[in-house]
Amino acid sequence: MSGQRFLFVLLSSACGLALLWLAAPARALAQLPADAVILEKVKIPEKQKSVDLCPVYLVPSDPKLPVWEYKGVKYRGSKADALWKFLKDPARYAEAARKERFINNFVQAMSPVWCPVTDQITPGGMTQWKRLGLTFESCCSFCDDNVKDEDFPEAMKRLKERAAKTYALIGAKYTEGAKSPVEGAIRRPAAKVKTPKAKG
Repeated sequence: MSGQRFLFVLLSSACGLALLWLAAPARALAQLPADAVILEKVKIPEKQKSVDLCPVYLVPSDPKLPVWEYKGVKYRGSKADALWKFLKDPARYAEAARKERFINNFVQAMSPVWCPVTDQITPGGMTQWKRLGLTFESCCSFCDDNVKDEDFPEAMKRLKERAAKTYALIGAKYTEGAKSPVEGAIRRPAAKVKTPKAKG
């Protein structure tokens, strides 16, 4: 083999290895299990504000009804009797609304993170589905071909369970401006450590 041809083969091999190395993180991410998300590190934006959720009935508030304030937080009811009921036990209703609103915001932000079919973490840029008022995302072509309507209610149930668990860990903590809700919150697989063989 001539010197020029040998150099061409060597460079081609090096480029191929470099491309494989660059592609590896995306493939690895698609195979990460559901629990690779570190829940206490997620960055949830506050899309639903306190005034948008009725603290009594825990449904979207009615923009036509008046706003009231309790301990510096503004609220608005979904029915005319909401304020009257709220004033009977404001601390209980305020806490219930705080938790429900965090769960709603978590579900809205995190629905594209876990594939509704396999529950694995999606790599991003895959097929998306609009279901149940949310955006879900596939993790691979297998899921594109095998998704079923009943996968989405189950995925919603898992999202709410994770939201409640996250609330128990960090409370109603919101972060604005993050590129992704899982930025800095993905647990990478531990690198395998090679143990030296014992000399016989």
